Amino acid sequence: MSATHSEAHVARQAGYRLGRLARRINAREAGLPLAVLALVVFFALQSDVFLTVPNWQNVALQAAALALVAFGQCFVILTAGIDLSVGSTVALASVVTAIVMQDTNIAVGILAGVGAGLGVGLVNGFVITVLRVVPFVATLAMLSIASGLALSWSGGTPVSGLPPDFISIARDRLFGVPVPAVIAAGVFVLGYLVLRYTRLGRYLYAVGGNAEAARLSGINVRLVTASAYVICSFFAACAAIVLTARVASGQPTLGASLALESVAAVVIGGVSLFGGRGSIVGVFFGVAFVSILRNGLNLMNVSSYTQLLALGIALIAVIALDRRFSRESAEEG
Repeated sequence: MSATHSEAHVARQAGYRLGRLARRINAREAGLPLAVLALVVFFALQSDVFLTVPNWQNVALQAAALALVAFGQCFVILTAGIDLSVGSTVALASVVTAIVMQDTNIAVGILAGVGAGLGVGLVNGFVITVLRVVPFVATLAMLSIASGLALSWSGGTPVSGLPPDFISIARDRLFGVPVPAVIAAGVFVLGYLVLRYTRLGRYLYAVGGNAEAARLSGINVRLVTASAYVICSFFAACAAIVLTARVASGQPTLGASLALESVAAVVIGGVSLFGGRGSIVGVFFGVAFVSILRNGLNLMNVSSYTQLLALGIALIAVIALDRRFSRESAEEG
């Protein structure tokens, strides 16, 4: 075979592989929006209430807290980590917000709640990057610590008596859209800009893709990893503010299911549990999938236990597909 024919053969093979990879990526990116659309069509046929404006306002309100936590979880999972403490962080920030707000005012209470969330993130980052504890164990321990603090400081009971102006955050509408959903949309835009256009965003993908290669290229892997956990806890604290306004009290058990649901939304949204791949846009659709599924099943009077079963099955299926795509990409690379 001549050199010209050999080069043409190599070029055709490379083009074929790139074409297959492009088709796979496009299929994955288009698959979730189509799945969300299929859910909408299915539940619209099952319930006359599903497509009404009040129901969609309810979906947006319920999805806001999950979206905030999932957007933060996205930053952590991009580094090949995980944060199991987001639910207890929400509870702790909720209790701190309510207690401080009772003694001072709304602004100071919100700042205290956000500060509590940032504190959790800083501890998580320190334990994982400096003490070298694996993220699963470190955040599992923090789940217990933060939950214990929330229960201890609240006495195990809701902290009520919050100002009406604060409670109205969850009830107000902006052009018909619940304010919590508007807050979540703002955080989404912020997260998108950080991951897409900043150096930190590029570093997060690099660390998740190959931490050792990132280190050798001059990236401060410890600082980038710790930053992801601080951002995650900050977003969780924002979710706590929204949820505290919704329930009109500081709840020491608030957000108990958010760890599972946020990981599900992120992974369903196409972010790889092995790090370095995915986008916050996919997480948005993952949140939409989980929220619409939950709302539709509620309208069909499906029990909460069965809903957890459906979510777990969906999560297993997506992780299995992710493993398959990762394996095939490695083989073709």
